[in-house]
Amino acid sequence: MTDPERDALSTFALDIDTGSYTRFRDAALNGMSIDPSEVRTEEFVNYFAQDYATPQTGLDVSIDAAVLPFRPEHRLVRVGISSAAVTDEARADTDLVLVVDCSGSMSEAGKMETTKAALRTLVSSLRATGRVAMVCYSTEARVVLEPTPVSERDGVLAAVEELSPQESTNAAAGLALGYDLAMSMRTEGRMTRVVLISDGVANVGETDPDGILSRISTQAKTGINLVSVGVGITTYDDHLLEQLADQGDGWHVYIDSDAEAERVFGTGLTGSLVVAATDARAQVEFDPAQVSGYRLLGYENRAVADEDFRNDAIDGGEVFAGHATTALYEVALREGSSAEPSDLPFVRATVRYLDDAGRAVERTGTLSGADVATSLGEASPRLRQDLVVAVLTDRLVGGPWSSLVSDSDLRREAKALTGVLDGDPDVTQLVQLVDRVAT
Repeated sequence: MTDPERDALSTFALDIDTGSYTRFRDAALNGMSIDPSEVRTEEFVNYFAQDYATPQTGLDVSIDAAVLPFRPEHRLVRVGISSAAVTDEARADTDLVLVVDCSGSMSEAGKMETTKAALRTLVSSLRATGRVAMVCYSTEARVVLEPTPVSERDGVLAAVEELSPQESTNAAAGLALGYDLAMSMRTEGRMTRVVLISDGVANVGETDPDGILSRISTQAKTGINLVSVGVGITTYDDHLLEQLADQGDGWHVYIDSDAEAERVFGTGLTGSLVVAATDARAQVEFDPAQVSGYRLLGYENRAVADEDFRNDAIDGGEVFAGHATTALYEVALREGSSAEPSDLPFVRATVRYLDDAGRAVERTGTLSGADVATSLGEASPRLRQDLVVAVLTDRLVGGPWSSLVSDSDLRREAKALTGVLDGDPDVTQLVQLVDRVAT
C-alpha cells in the first residue's frame, strides 16, 4: 500500500488488452495453469462487460466503490474509462496487412488450424470496400497475398487455406515486410492496420519486442496500429506479443476458440479498428486526510511517472472505439473516515488523451465516502463481477488477499453473480472457471 502523504498520485497508460484472461481460460479448460508472470489483472477485468455510460466523443471517466467484505476498513474503488462508439457505416474503409507466423511451432496443438479459423472470421467480417494483404514468415518472410479488394473474398480465403507451418521463426522479418506493405497501401481517408497472428516464439533474427519494433518504429508511429493475436496453449511467448501490441499502439488478444474469434473479429471488429483516443493515460489522486493507503491492482507494466501525466511527448495508450478500460484500487481509509463518511471526495480520477486534431483533452470524476456502497448487495453488479475477477487473479499470483478469502467464499461470491448478471455468458463461464481453480 502507498501512503498518499508520501505519494498521492497514481499514473498509468491506458490498456484495453484481454489476452491474459483468454490465455488463462484456455489453460484452465485444458487442465493446465499459466505462469503467474502472465497474469495481468487489468486484462482479466477488461475482458468483461462493464456498465459505464458511453461518451459522445473521446473518453470519459466514472468512479464507484464498495466496502471490501473481507477487509471492512478498506474499499474497492473502480475507475472506469469508456470510449465513444462508432457505427459500421461511420467507420472509414480499412486496409489490413495480415502477418502470419508460419514457423514449425505452429504445427503444434492445432495452432495453424486456429489461425486459419480466426482469419476466415476476420476476412468474412470486412466490408467489400476494404483491402487485405498477407505476409507469411518462417526463417524468411514473403508476401503470399498482394493487396486485394475484399470484394474478391474467395481469393483472399484461398490464400488463407494455403498457409502451412514451415521452419524457424523470424518475427522481425515478418513484421518489417508487413509494415512495408502497410505503408505502400496507405491512402487518405482510410485506416491501415497490421494484424500479427503468432504463438510468439521468435528464434531467428531479433527476438525481443524492443529490437523488433525498433526496426519499424517510424511506421508504428504513423497511425498504423498493430494488433497482436496469440494462439497456442503450448510453447507460447505471452510477453513478446503483449509488448509488441503495447509498443505498436494497438491491442493484444488471445484466440482460444472459434467463439473467441467471432467475438474479436466478427461482432467486435467495428470498434476494434477505430482509434477513439491516442496517448491516453489516467491519473488518480487520493486525499491524504481521508486515505491512509492505496494499491493499484494490475497495470504493472503500464506505469507512467506522475510528472509526465501532461507530457504528451511520453507515449500513452491507444483506446479504440466502443471499448472500456478499468482500474481497480484497494483503498485503506484513515481511522474515523469509514465510520463517518465525508461528502468531500477522497479520490479524484482524470483521464487525458489527444483528440483527432491532436489537442489534449482532460475529463475528471470524483467520489466521496458518502457515495461508497456499504455492502456488495448495494454495489453495481459489474463492480461485484470485477471484485470476483480481482480475487481470482490475486489467488493465481499468490497475492495479499489469498489468506483472507477462502476457496468457498470465492466460489460463493462468483455463483452469486449469476443472480444479478443472468444471461451474460462470459459471467457464466467465469463462475465455471472459478469452480475449477478454487477447489
